[in-house]
Amino acid sequence: MENIRAELRNAEERYRILFENIPGATAIYSGLDMEIVMANPAMIGFWGKDSSVIGKSLVKAVPELEGQPFISLLQNVYRTGEAFSAKAAAAVLEVNGLLQTFYYDFTYSPLRDVNGNIEGIIHSATDVTELVLAQQKIAASEERLNFSLQSAAIGTWNFDLSHDYLFLDALGQQLFGLCEEGGLSFEEVLQNVHPDDVREVYNSFMNTFHADSDGSCDCRFRIITPDQGIKWLHFVGKALYEDIKTIQHFAGIVTDITKETAGIEAQRKLQYQKDNFLSIASHELKTPVTSIKAYAQLLERMLKKEGDLQKADMMTRLTGQVGKLTILLEDLLDVSKINNSRLDFKRDYYSFNEIVTDNLRDMDFQENKHAIETNLSFMGNIFCDKMRISQVMNNLISNAIKYSPDRDRILITTAQRSTDVVFSVQDFGIGISKENIERVFDQFYRVSTAEAYSYQGMGLGLFISAEIIRQEGGKIWVESEENIGSTFCFSLPLHNNIR
Repeated sequence: MENIRAELRNAEERYRILFENIPGATAIYSGLDMEIVMANPAMIGFWGKDSSVIGKSLVKAVPELEGQPFISLLQNVYRTGEAFSAKAAAAVLEVNGLLQTFYYDFTYSPLRDVNGNIEGIIHSATDVTELVLAQQKIAASEERLNFSLQSAAIGTWNFDLSHDYLFLDALGQQLFGLCEEGGLSFEEVLQNVHPDDVREVYNSFMNTFHADSDGSCDCRFRIITPDQGIKWLHFVGKALYEDIKTIQHFAGIVTDITKETAGIEAQRKLQYQKDNFLSIASHELKTPVTSIKAYAQLLERMLKKEGDLQKADMMTRLTGQVGKLTILLEDLLDVSKINNSRLDFKRDYYSFNEIVTDNLRDMDFQENKHAIETNLSFMGNIFCDKMRISQVMNNLISNAIKYSPDRDRILITTAQRSTDVVFSVQDFGIGISKENIERVFDQFYRVSTAEAYSYQGMGLGLFISAEIIRQEGGKIWVESEENIGSTFCFSLPLHNNIR
């Protein structure tokens, strides 16, 4: 008998050690009063107590549980034999002398004897307080965000690529004039978009799939409202990547910009009227100006034949001024065409250096003061509009001469860089300040210095040049330092160009 008792004590000790080392918080209760038979350190830690609770009823060991649902739940499991589980249940416990709220996932399971009779309850629990508090913070943040979005009349959307559905919140559906709940196909979302804008919206959205895209879309378009009115929306979004290359979702916002667009439309109408006036005026003025230039050249030749060189020189100056007026009229016409997307191009293959040298011959004829040095290392052909590229070169060279009156040297280079050909004009004149350098290609912009205002011009040449290079698929830029000089450059792509 003594050996049997010793074996039992050893078995109980092994069981106790095993029980205490269970990773999860675990306790065993007996009887309806839920006497604590065993509780491992993790469970005792949850209660904020010590090992003295063993042998006490649960309500006496942890008095703060009185009035909470746990004791009655345990007793119900004891009576019915049906296990009970809960997720993220809140429990108020006294820990370190303070009543605090904790959250637990727990299970109450009945313990039965060899006859199948219930003799106790085994309780296992996991502390999920940090997770619940984090979820509460996220929920509170989302609630604040949703409130802010609703206050600002901003709708949200999410496009699920795996199911090919675009989900709009209530305001987003309202802005799009839709009433269906849940996910919609992209085509269904576009059903109320103005027919003239559907392609732009579709392309803006689908371009985010391209390998060279940054994964964002941004477009403004019109919606036809149920009463056949027009509403302007601003649709902005960003791709969400599942891994480095795979786009899983697009998410973004949509806003009603009808009021803002009304002002823009008014400005567009004014701009159109201005451009229309400039176009008509330029066309109407070109004919008499051309006639004046022809008569002036004829009079110049007649006066030279008669030997009246003084008057002939006056006519030469008049012809020069008429030429400047002609250039101004052509610039105004080009600006009008640019603003109305009507700038025409006639492209073919040309020797790039021949375009440069043709322009330089004209410059040598007009200007003998500056020595123009060249380093034309690019020897290939390029597909472009020769007259338009000549126009850009002429403008850059003329500006270099104009804005370096006290210098006698201009440097022109051509070179291939990667897949582009680069043309540059360097002068050593007045230069451009850092605050002005980013605006030199703006329409009608002129550098705001007293010295710069002494030069003629309306600030159209660089604006037109920039637009020509843009439409030729290239880039234009300037590097400059005040009182040191400027280098104006443009590049044109060579892919599919060299022949």
